[in-house]
Amino acid sequence: WALFFLPIVKKQLSIQTKNNAHNCNSIQKNTSLVDTICNQVAKTLPPIEKGGKASHAAIDAVRAFYHSDNIQQGLQKEADIFWNLLLNSHQGRALRHAFFAQRNAQKAIIEIPKFTTTFTSTSIAQALLSNQSTSSTPTHIGVVGAGTMGSGIAISFLRAGYHVTIADNSQKGLQRGIQLITKTLQSDIIKKRISKPRANHILKYNLSHTTDMLNKETSPFHKSLLVVEAAFENMQVKQSIFQTLHKAITNPHALLLTNTSTLNIDTIASALPSQRRHYCAGMHFFSPAHVMKLVEIVKSSQSSPQTIAIIQQLTSKRLKKIGVTVGNCDGFVGNRMLFPYTAEATFVLEEGGASVQQIDDAIKSFGMALGPFTMSDLAGNDIGYLVRKERGLTKDPVTDQPGPNRQPNMRYCDLSDDLVVKLKRVGQKALKGWYNYDPNIGRGRKPIFSKEVQQFVSTYNPNKYDPSTNLITDDKDIVERLLFPLVNEGFKILDEDIARQPSDIDVIYLYGYGWPSWRGGPMFWVDHEVGLDYLLRKLNEFMHRFPGTDIFVPSKLLKKCVDMGVGIQQYYDEGRQLMEKKNHSASKL
Repeated sequence: WALFFLPIVKKQLSIQTKNNAHNCNSIQKNTSLVDTICNQVAKTLPPIEKGGKASHAAIDAVRAFYHSDNIQQGLQKEADIFWNLLLNSHQGRALRHAFFAQRNAQKAIIEIPKFTTTFTSTSIAQALLSNQSTSSTPTHIGVVGAGTMGSGIAISFLRAGYHVTIADNSQKGLQRGIQLITKTLQSDIIKKRISKPRANHILKYNLSHTTDMLNKETSPFHKSLLVVEAAFENMQVKQSIFQTLHKAITNPHALLLTNTSTLNIDTIASALPSQRRHYCAGMHFFSPAHVMKLVEIVKSSQSSPQTIAIIQQLTSKRLKKIGVTVGNCDGFVGNRMLFPYTAEATFVLEEGGASVQQIDDAIKSFGMALGPFTMSDLAGNDIGYLVRKERGLTKDPVTDQPGPNRQPNMRYCDLSDDLVVKLKRVGQKALKGWYNYDPNIGRGRKPIFSKEVQQFVSTYNPNKYDPSTNLITDDKDIVERLLFPLVNEGFKILDEDIARQPSDIDVIYLYGYGWPSWRGGPMFWVDHEVGLDYLLRKLNEFMHRFPGTDIFVPSKLLKKCVDMGVGIQQYYDEGRQLMEKKNHSASKL
């Protein structure tokens, strides 16, 4: 640590003393100036309580060196600080957990060499996984949908050296997508991520577009060895696209992937002939796709292990992203856990427990990059609305009747739906969502208080809740109401084998949802900070206070871990069957 900060301190000392000839011994005599410089550097670091413990300890080590009588004494003080953090720092344990969890999550289910001699699409694997930067004929990739997500996915593959053909049924939408790709590459040039000749080469030779996927004469879309569908969340639309892909893509072993964030992969794949379903899976990028590191790799019931292995290696080796393999269910892992989190945020708001700003601030104080309402504005409030509409939950805008799948006693909040339908506040892209946005302030990304939203919320179902029953008193209450059902859903996901291990869930939230790395991830957090006993007790309390929903019903796996007296990671590390066998034997004594 001291070696990292020492040059900074010495440089500042040299500037302030106008004497570059100072050595360590002479600087040691000027400890007050050293303290001043250390204080200046410390102001640039994260707060100690928000992940900055190790960085501030490094500053302390520098101070210790300059306040010591000799270098040996200084080194000993630094060693003491280091060992204290290594053995006692929760932040350090969380960061180490995150480091190893990421590497563990990216382990392929099978290695490519094990199937290249027998797998019928050996050439597909070789072409997709070869180094595109050294290839004279880049592998063809198809992207369906030229919106923000599709364009971001196209950029990710273009940066990796692939030839991309982007398809959209709207010429206007296609042009917007091409403009976004061009603008992003121009920004890459300015930031020196790519050379101007390279960017020009990509735009001229590696990027194609089409409005007709079936026309083999006007574009090379049919040559694609991998296609990612990125249309909006509607099952009929996606099935229609996959029917077209079967006709359009020449190679019968090409990977046909969907970027859906919630819909059932099996149902989408059913639009394909049975022989092509082995090559169908989910490749769920996170928005903006060319920025976010996470990709959820989703197995359908018919996805072959070889298909998943190719996507895993392509994601990590070629796209330089973090791929986590998950099972197929509504929302997969990340979004499935997010549903109760965002729903509970609107319930707290509707109850009058806290304002939009207060809820966001509580979650940001916890360490999340964004609060739930800012996040929803960024993603687009209409996206969540369309997902709920697809599930048959939203009201009919004309008749005002609840959707067919909303049960009479079901706990449901219409606030988010009405924000979109009645107020047309769909988020940042419209410059109004839960907050207002001004293109001249923070490039249109800075949330600004909305009086319209405040009035809308204050008059929403004013007689539905008794103010005396409101138990939200501080940030801790908000965090527990929102994050405990999120973590509970994580336990259910593990119990259903949708995620392979708790640390995979942590990686998804660290890299896809802005979970603070110094808290290790939601499952690590509940294991090491909250405690499973306390989580179970609070969930039971919430379950009785808020009937009509299953988000507070404790997971069977959570109950099992509490009964056994073990943490969730320990339960997996030591082997689930072995742990249960030990517990069963002990119960007989």
